[in-house]
Amino acid sequence: MTDGPLRKKILITGATGYIGRRLKIRLIENPALTLRLLVRNRNKVNPQLQQEVEIVEGDTFHQQQLAQAVSGIDTAYYLIHSMGAGSDFERLDRTSAENFRDACIAAGVKRIVYLGGLGVKESASKHLLSRLETGEILSAGTDKIQTIWVRAGVIIGSGSASFEIIRNLVQKLPLMITPRWVTTQTQPIAVDDVLSYLIASHDLEYQGNLVVDIGCGRMKFGDMLLETAKAMGLKRFIIPVPVLTPRLSAYWLLLFTPVPFKVAAALVEGLKSETVMQNDNAARYFPQIRPLAYREAVLQAINEIEQHQVISRWCDSSGGAVCDINAQEDIAAAVLRDQRIYDFGNIAGEKYMRPSAPSAGNQGGLPIIFSGNYEDL
Repeated sequence: MTDGPLRKKILITGATGYIGRRLKIRLIENPALTLRLLVRNRNKVNPQLQQEVEIVEGDTFHQQQLAQAVSGIDTAYYLIHSMGAGSDFERLDRTSAENFRDACIAAGVKRIVYLGGLGVKESASKHLLSRLETGEILSAGTDKIQTIWVRAGVIIGSGSASFEIIRNLVQKLPLMITPRWVTTQTQPIAVDDVLSYLIASHDLEYQGNLVVDIGCGRMKFGDMLLETAKAMGLKRFIIPVPVLTPRLSAYWLLLFTPVPFKVAAALVEGLKSETVMQNDNAARYFPQIRPLAYREAVLQAINEIEQHQVISRWCDSSGGAVCDINAQEDIAAAVLRDQRIYDFGNIAGEKYMRPSAPSAGNQGGLPIIFSGNYEDL
């Protein structure tokens, strides 16, 4: 790969994650850009793409690797968070963001583009609060580097954790006894629209830091389930009940969706608070982007699954074997379920056990393995 005299140099962190995989494919099509990836494992990058990009193997916790990654870069995409990490995720998020910002400043990087989550501190979950803090840390060097902070709610796309939860619940449950969080307001957005905002951010003509909230119309999570059912030609009913705690809700999702408990628990915790847009900067500074309506985003995601055109999945960046299990490539197949029995402890005075026999939705009886390593988006 050779650089043209005026080619802009772009760095993508989290390039093997859900958003990162799709972003690098879109950016590599631009002949005016030179692409560099910071990844923990270069073998997770498609061999053909390895010939078209520069790869630095490492992470944001190693100063030498990070310095090498940001050297000579014009715009750096920060697509890292700790959704699947353990109780130490807040410290990991903080340290990673501080290291990255400082390395970018030292290397003379002009702009950081960060994808975070919608929400406000007063009502945010622990994971969302950490992502808000990450945005603040990356934006702290105002006089030395510029940060474009893009904030999204529920991302609708084939392979995303949120959409896989929605799709599996709708497919498998004609009647859903749901927790109160189905009434929470959010503003979903199609994954292609997220990519459009991220791509447009690298050459936006703007001075200083900018927070850009993105999404389509406001919806309750329950309405998202019902709209998805309509898009799939299904009739579904929802009965909200007040007795399902967030922890029990996560176990409930574990039974009917392919998302591991740690991810489900973090997502459920986030659904307790509203994630709606706080500014109109998307329309003001990116008027050329018209976000898809929710049903259109769902239909697009379903079509990609049916046509076996899923580019990335929520588990791609996992440090464990969750994405390396035979036959899990086909997310159009039924839910994968661990065959071992789980003792969920004494909840409300009763024992909740996970069934050990393969169901109709788990023909192969494949196990799910999940590692709590630091995750990319």
